[in-house]
Amino acid sequence: MKKLIALVLALVCTLSLCSCGWNSQKAVATVFSENVTKVDIAHRIGTETTNWSIEGTELATLREWFNNLDYKLIEVKDGQSPGDSNGNEVYNFAFTGGECLGFSYVINGENDCYILNPEGYWFSVSNPTNPPVSEPTK
Repeated sequence: MKKLIALVLALVCTLSLCSCGWNSQKAVATVFSENVTKVDIAHRIGTETTNWSIEGTELATLREWFNNLDYKLIEVKDGQSPGDSNGNEVYNFAFTGGECLGFSYVINGENDCYILNPEGYWFSVSNPTNPPVSEPTK
């Protein structure tokens, strides 16, 4: 019985380390897998927010863009996150399907971009570019 409990605890610990935000080998912002079938987008600039969804070719282009980003985990203090900058631009991407919920992409300037994963981990992007998505016409 003790061996069974120890095995279950070991399995739980292993699975928690392999969540979509963190694993013991490398911190990842999210897993944008082929299983994601739709992405709901909320794009905020200042006080204006636009919402829309993408699928198909647009989704594949967004996946390729995300998977080519270079980023590293950063430590932030409470109240000091990169998302606290005034006037920033934020894209929130919510996944349908896949292993993870999505991510946020924060643009504070041309070379000052960050990823925030659903678990609250921040990542600095070393090769920032704007997401390849087009807002619907109003």
